[in-house]
Amino acid sequence: MGIRIMGTGSYLPEKVMTNEDFEKIIDTSDEWITKRTGIKRRHYVENGMWNKDMCVIAANIAMKEAGITKDDLGGIVVASVTNEMGVPSVASQIQRELEIPVAVCFDVNSACTGFMFALKAVEGLLKPGGKPFLVCGSETLSRFMNMDDRASCILFGDGAGAMVVEYGDNLEYFEVYSKPDTDGLIEINGMNTLVDGIVQPSYASLKGREVYVFATREAERVINVALEETGKTPEEIDWFLMHQSNQRITKTIAQRLGQPIEKFYSNIDDTSNTSAASIPIALDQMNKKGLLKKGQKLVIAGFGGGLSSGCAVYEW
Repeated sequence: MGIRIMGTGSYLPEKVMTNEDFEKIIDTSDEWITKRTGIKRRHYVENGMWNKDMCVIAANIAMKEAGITKDDLGGIVVASVTNEMGVPSVASQIQRELEIPVAVCFDVNSACTGFMFALKAVEGLLKPGGKPFLVCGSETLSRFMNMDDRASCILFGDGAGAMVVEYGDNLEYFEVYSKPDTDGLIEINGMNTLVDGIVQPSYASLKGREVYVFATREAERVINVALEETGKTPEEIDWFLMHQSNQRITKTIAQRLGQPIEKFYSNIDDTSNTSAASIPIALDQMNKKGLLKKGQKLVIAGFGGGLSSGCAVYEW
């Protein structure tokens, strides 16, 4: 089994919520937020935009780059914790929007590691000579923020990233993990309700210090396992692409691996934490900026609620 990335795409909503905007509604400051997270801005959906809408935009960009049309797709898998509907899945909503008569469509919910889990599921569905799959990560987390909780509301934003993937041998290593969150470090509590067509959400919460400890330790662990399994050293990796949760976490991981921070792509200043959309958005940005060169080695690592984690070693 294996994966080759054919094309990437992403979308960030036009509405921007800056740290200065938060200064007007809660007891915080741009300096406080920036120092602790690296976040300066986050993008929020508005005017009735849903996950499916962002995914369709990102998907069309990815399909154009891949040189395929919607009729060429064999399936759609979406990672999200913020589907506005219980049924159908975001993937099925995308299928309906793209008017694809038959395809394998389902969602994956594994919080901030969700895209890695979705990609792992697709790896098992791809076949030599078979149709490519569309894999998306999309979140409307702004609808799940308690704006009175200054420790959490500043952290999250909205957006979508997409990849078109086919069977290939570019993937050198890929594994995902789950273990119980017995301490409730990362949660969205309760159930969502729909009132007059408007989502009335439950709220996201996390225990910041404990999450930092988990994230840094687990990311370091899965990366070291991946490097050991592939017989590589950190120095042989051209890019480390981490889930964009907190710049302090990324810096700590870089220090523990003994690698310069310049090898760790970061967009968290502009996107904040977009959960399952984080990795595909960042990868698309790297791709569009021309940072990725043929033959380069990438380590892609995620961590999040569940607790969950995953790591891949990929040759571009």
